[in-house]
Amino acid sequence: MKKILIALLASIAVFFSIVIPLGSLSMKKTDEFRVAMVTDFSDVNDASFNQACYEGAKEWGNKNGITFNYYKPTGISLAERVKAMTLAIDRGYDVILCPGFALGEAIAQMAPKHPNVKFIGLDISESDFPEGFTLTDNIAVYNYHEEIAGYLAGYGAVKEGFTHLGYLGGMAASQVIRFGYGYIQGIDEAAQELKRNVEIQYAYGGQFFGDSEIFKSIDGWYKTDHTEIVFACGGSIYTSVALAAKENNGYMIGVDSDQSPLIDRDYKTGICLTSAMKGIKQTVIAKLEDYYNNNVWEKGVNYLGLVSSEDPTLNYVQLPLDTWRMKNFTVEDYKILIDQIIKKEKTISDSVTDFPPTSEYTKLNNRGSIK
Repeated sequence: MKKILIALLASIAVFFSIVIPLGSLSMKKTDEFRVAMVTDFSDVNDASFNQACYEGAKEWGNKNGITFNYYKPTGISLAERVKAMTLAIDRGYDVILCPGFALGEAIAQMAPKHPNVKFIGLDISESDFPEGFTLTDNIAVYNYHEEIAGYLAGYGAVKEGFTHLGYLGGMAASQVIRFGYGYIQGIDEAAQELKRNVEIQYAYGGQFFGDSEIFKSIDGWYKTDHTEIVFACGGSIYTSVALAAKENNGYMIGVDSDQSPLIDRDYKTGICLTSAMKGIKQTVIAKLEDYYNNNVWEKGVNYLGLVSSEDPTLNYVQLPLDTWRMKNFTVEDYKILIDQIIKKEKTISDSVTDFPPTSEYTKLNNRGSIK
């Protein structure tokens, strides 16, 4: 009897030595692969790139049956961002999505320590990493040609008929500057083509959220400087611009995602003419798909821009077609403009060192930083 029991136990041991590894293999990626997101200064409902990243990851995760969660730092310091990343990694997440330049230093601290974790940076320039830091192989960063998105918005606004325009950036980070400088170039190009004088008020808020002081400054643009439309570029700083536009029967331009539904709901229908969008949501979906299903990992710094004039929705920088409100500047005009940029018939500088030169038709008033 004892021999029989020993033989039976040996058989069971052999069985589990075979079944357990096979069972773990049968889970495949779906049970093992997990995606997390760490926010920067804002939350996932900021109507900007945090929200776009969150929506893209959530949509892709639901489609592929992948666990997804996000982590919001409890404060705005680097230590809090590192703490949020550490928590995600300790909980077994394989990919960390990092939207926004503020996460560059945190990635630099964490990626070398965790070579088996992939870090996808969105909207993070090389200058946002510590000086002298070399990106490790588990870091893939995706940036956008914001200057093209800004150009499209500025060009379209002048073609639509606006002659007194404004630009309010959040903080003078390279991405925000490229948006603004592209906006100036688009305005000036359209002004030259129309032979029409235009004027631009240009400033940074010094922060990525609106408040009474910023509202007061932009309200003054509309009242005193006859500004008709302001491009709000920088997280929730749009709130001050939207309120000022509403109070003065003016217009505004959104950023990163299509902000017109939000502005229509919370401020006044129709005041958001268009939005200079970056395809953050589509980037998240495409790059997670590449890595998870296609085994493609694009390490290093990558820049995304225009890829199609026939179907502008495929572009990584674009104006929204679903809520198109311009009448003088049509969708067909927009497609022609994209084609000209792709063919390099129109060139746009991506420099962030000095304001772009303008023609005699454009008067630029640099107002510095409000705060």
